[in-house]
Amino acid sequence: MSADWDEIKRLAADFQKAQLSTSLQRLSERNCIEIVQLLIEKQLIDVIYTNDGKEYLTQDHLEQEVQDELYMQGGRVNLVELAKVLNVDFGKVEYTAKRLVEQEPALHLLLGQLIDNTYTQRVATEINQQLSQHGEINVGKLTTTYDLPADFILNNIVLRNLGKIILAKQDSENRNVFFTQSYIARNKAKVRGALAAITKPTMISAIVNLTGVPERVLYMVLDEVSSLGTVTARSTAGQYIPHIYSRMQSQWVKDFYKQNGYLTYESIAKLGVADVKGVVQKYLPGEKMVHMKNCIVGSKLMDQVQSSMEECIATGSYLDVSTILPTALSDEDIEEVLTHVLTLAMRKQTYVFGTVVLTVNFMDECVKGCNELVVEHAKRAVESGSYQKYLAEKMMKHQDVGVPGGAEADGSKGDKREERRKKAAGGKGGGGTQGRETKTKSTKKHARGNRGHVSDSDDEPEVHDGKKGSKEAHIELITSKEIAKVVEKALEPEGLEMLSKDLANHFYPILSKQSLAKAQEHYELSLQKNNQNRRQTHASIQEKLNTLYNDIRLYEKGLKLFSGEVQGQLLKYLLKTLGTDVCNELCLYVAAECNLNTNYSTGLTPEQRTKIANDCDAEYRAALQALCKALATSETVDAFLETTEKALQACSMMLKKVDKKKDRNLILSHKHGLLEQLANCTDPALVLHLAALIIFTISTQTMLHASGRHVSAILSFLQTTLTAEQSQAFNTYHDLVLKLLGTESVSTDESKAKAEEITKQLGELTPVVKDIAGNFKKAGVTPKRGVCGEGAQLNRIARTGQSGSVGSSATCCRAMLRSHNGTVASLALWSSTVAVDVSEPAQEPPTHKPTRPTQAELQVRTNQPTQLLLMIGS
Repeated sequence: MSADWDEIKRLAADFQKAQLSTSLQRLSERNCIEIVQLLIEKQLIDVIYTNDGKEYLTQDHLEQEVQDELYMQGGRVNLVELAKVLNVDFGKVEYTAKRLVEQEPALHLLLGQLIDNTYTQRVATEINQQLSQHGEINVGKLTTTYDLPADFILNNIVLRNLGKIILAKQDSENRNVFFTQSYIARNKAKVRGALAAITKPTMISAIVNLTGVPERVLYMVLDEVSSLGTVTARSTAGQYIPHIYSRMQSQWVKDFYKQNGYLTYESIAKLGVADVKGVVQKYLPGEKMVHMKNCIVGSKLMDQVQSSMEECIATGSYLDVSTILPTALSDEDIEEVLTHVLTLAMRKQTYVFGTVVLTVNFMDECVKGCNELVVEHAKRAVESGSYQKYLAEKMMKHQDVGVPGGAEADGSKGDKREERRKKAAGGKGGGGTQGRETKTKSTKKHARGNRGHVSDSDDEPEVHDGKKGSKEAHIELITSKEIAKVVEKALEPEGLEMLSKDLANHFYPILSKQSLAKAQEHYELSLQKNNQNRRQTHASIQEKLNTLYNDIRLYEKGLKLFSGEVQGQLLKYLLKTLGTDVCNELCLYVAAECNLNTNYSTGLTPEQRTKIANDCDAEYRAALQALCKALATSETVDAFLETTEKALQACSMMLKKVDKKKDRNLILSHKHGLLEQLANCTDPALVLHLAALIIFTISTQTMLHASGRHVSAILSFLQTTLTAEQSQAFNTYHDLVLKLLGTESVSTDESKAKAEEITKQLGELTPVVKDIAGNFKKAGVTPKRGVCGEGAQLNRIARTGQSGSVGSSATCCRAMLRSHNGTVASLALWSSTVAVDVSEPAQEPPTHKPTRPTQAELQVRTNQPTQLLLMIGS
């Protein structure tokens, strides 16, 4: 190899000598190129072209230049940059570098860079300097500094020079970390000082932050100083617990428990204890303690509470447990103490309200004052009717629910109803009373049946409505506020008034049950006391319904004398007035018998009557529903009366036999009543109405129940009865009345003048009309003196100031609009009744709309109708 190299040098010298010789001896550039090309072809030489192709390099020369450039770059050169500097293809440079690495072990080809030992030694020197400054170094950080792989730095630089150039120690846990002995000694001193100064549990992370010592160094030192304390976990989440703290903790727990007899979880947790129960058992072995939710109570306190409870029960007083237990115990803790102390026998004699324990005897003394309140409220509920309303609601809620023995009850009820019917059909005067007695017994039986529900006893079966969402009837006879007021007075001397509401809520169900029982007792007593009054009420209603029945029957004869259209109008008016009165009386009677919730007046609406008919007992339901339907749909009076008879029979009421003599007396009394009203009347419209009814009654010997809108039809009917002069007078009077009503609705001066003129004409004709009606006699009939003499009758009425026989029967006079005191009644000409019953108390007007008026009446009513006031003596 060296011989060849010497030969090459010789040839190069000869070649150079030849070039420097004279021109005759020098070769041209072309000849040189040809010679080199020939040598290459004959493989006598191996050359490398430069990138521009102007120069040739041998492989050995290229290797030399690479080594020279590596030396110039300080032992580390990039092959890409080297190829640019040498102006040689990168592949040739890379090939040459690999050959050099194979030939020289001190060279390294790494990441496209050529590195020699001079560079690695210089890096090792720098690393040692960093160790001297910082005491610790991490190979991972060196990779970013020198842009070399961590394995190369660790194996070829650090470990190869460790102990020679680099004076450090490798970490046993992390091989990439190296530190000096002085660094370890310095950090150990810091950790020892910090651990010796710590007297309470401290987080490892806090120790690291305070000392600035790495965790691995800290754990290394902790293993060496384990006599000072322990570590819960070898991580930043762990704690260092010094032994002195454990000793202080144990001493504190023992001293506190010995002095107070209890321990709270919160106070122990503040000492840094996680497992409180475990620590207490560890520090206080053999102690009898009760572990509760928030604290631990010793046997000493438990015995103290138990002895106080026994004394409280023996004296029949109360005990506030919070006064004998430490204040640190919460109300919840005290309640837990009581659950452990109170035995089953104690619980039967006491009640616990928070931290206060009351004995049964003490509570009974406090609530003793409520007994009078219970009796007073129960009596008041029965007297006001609210308890009866409650019973009625309860019966309505459970009327469709089957009860044991229901079939037998229905059978006995059917037998009693049949018995009442037989007694009513007997025709005796006392039949109605007997039927009423039977009903009274039935009502008392219903009351006894409800007693089980009222008492709310747990021993009696509860009856629930089968429908979803239905609620039981409820009545509150005594409130918790009233109980609290009474109890507060008893608790105030003891300073326990704050328990008044709790005691009131406790005794509220008991006292409510007692008040219901007392109310039931008063109710049964009131039923017995009012039994006689109920019989009398039954008799009076029966008499009233008989009177209404006879009135309707007599009025039917009068309306049958008219043609079909007018007869239908009169029939509707009769049913809407007297028929409605009959239906209302029966509905109110049945509602009272069935204890239904009815706060209605005597004037019921169709909806109210239908509700009563649907909600009443089965024995009345069918008959009452048929009566309500007949009132609206009957086309004849007979159909309505037939339905009324069935309803009366269902209510155990009798109908009196028809007496023609009494009928004649009723008609006569009706006529005299009309004559009396006519004599005292000054209103033209009412005078015309009364006169028409009087003449109709005298001429037909029948009664007519008609309103003001039927006056025209009545006058048309009487045309054949009146003379020409009388008919002319009535027609003129009728026309003037219509004109007066038409002008009264207009407020102009002309209309007022016209009204005054018409009023003047009516004033002149009024005596004529009254005279015609007062002296009218049926053709061919001469009244007997003392029987049909209107003059004598009127004189007697005027002289005595009494109603006499006028209105003794319930005639059309009863259907007049009346005031509540029975003294004043208002009558609208086209929508009201005109007869007034002056012998019986006044009633409310029927709440029905008037029948549809005729065209002539509608024309008059377009203006404001005139209200006519009728004064009637009480």
